[in-house]
Amino acid sequence: MTKQISVSCLGKQGRFGNQLWQYAFAKTYALENGFDLQVPSDWMGRKLFNITDPPLTEIFPKTELDELPIEKHSIDLNGYYQHQRFADCMDVDQVKAFFKFKDIWLDNFSKSKEYYIVCHFREGDFNILPQYCTIKPRSYMDAARDFGYNTNDVVCVAEGLKKSEDSRNYSEDKTYGGNIDFLYDFFLLMNADIIFLSQSTFSWWAAFLSGENTKVYSPIVQGLAGQRSVPVKFVEGNWPCHMEIDERHSDIYFGK
Repeated sequence: MTKQISVSCLGKQGRFGNQLWQYAFAKTYALENGFDLQVPSDWMGRKLFNITDPPLTEIFPKTELDELPIEKHSIDLNGYYQHQRFADCMDVDQVKAFFKFKDIWLDNFSKSKEYYIVCHFREGDFNILPQYCTIKPRSYMDAARDFGYNTNDVVCVAEGLKKSEDSRNYSEDKTYGGNIDFLYDFFLLMNADIIFLSQSTFSWWAAFLSGENTKVYSPIVQGLAGQRSVPVKFVEGNWPCHMEIDERHSDIYFGK
């Protein structure tokens, strides 16, 4: 009988960007050890990607938060997995293969214009949680100019900034774990020619899954936790610091 593990936190512990980290590590760990991975039957990833893992049928004991298990089975992986030690376990091409969108989504969200630059603003709960900072909007435009880009080509993406061409009605499920109304913004980021990130896992994954020739720039936010609308500089590459609260998080060097 095949040894099994599960990742029941999917859809319950963080939104889309967090969930992709959770699945990427869990699936890698399962494949590396020859285990079957059980995934919640209602996880949104099944709707978006070609996920064929069996649904949850057993209740396994949860691991400690962000534990890095070694060849253990019959466990329920529990964490966010946003540290270099987890990225070092994974293969870039394999993870990209996990998250190939189904054709229906690729067809619905084809590139909106021939060339554009996108800037992702992340505020919301970042405005109140002490482990995050928020970035001064002008920093994005300053960075675009500093790197030699025309700011007339910039498109801004933010959770509360609704686009007129986006109906945001892709699913009947509007629950915390099932709502996929973010897809327009995600594809707008993923399909861009140039991406200026926030320190959000959402834009990190859009950049990771973007085209081979896409240029990506990340904000330098180390040491700025708790500050609001702070001016920052950007560095080329998809290496943002998501948060600085404990040893469970780090800058992540993985992919472009």
